[in-house]
Amino acid sequence: MDSFTINMPNSTTAFKARAVLARHHIPSIVERTHTQRTGCSFSLRVMGSREKVCALLSAVGIPCGIS
Repeated sequence: MDSFTINMPNSTTAFKARAVLARHHIPSIVERTHTQRTGCSFSLRVMGSREKVCALLSAVGIPCGIS
């Protein structure tokens, strides 16, 4: 199964996105991402279809910034 990463603006949004995907039986993992510029940020590692995931997240107002 394909996996990809979505950059999240904060931990609250990352966990909200994970909950939305879990309701649709799409596995995901919240990861802490370290960067030189901003320090710590959060990402969501998702296993599934990019198009379906982005549509689900967009429907609840979560941006789908795929990296």
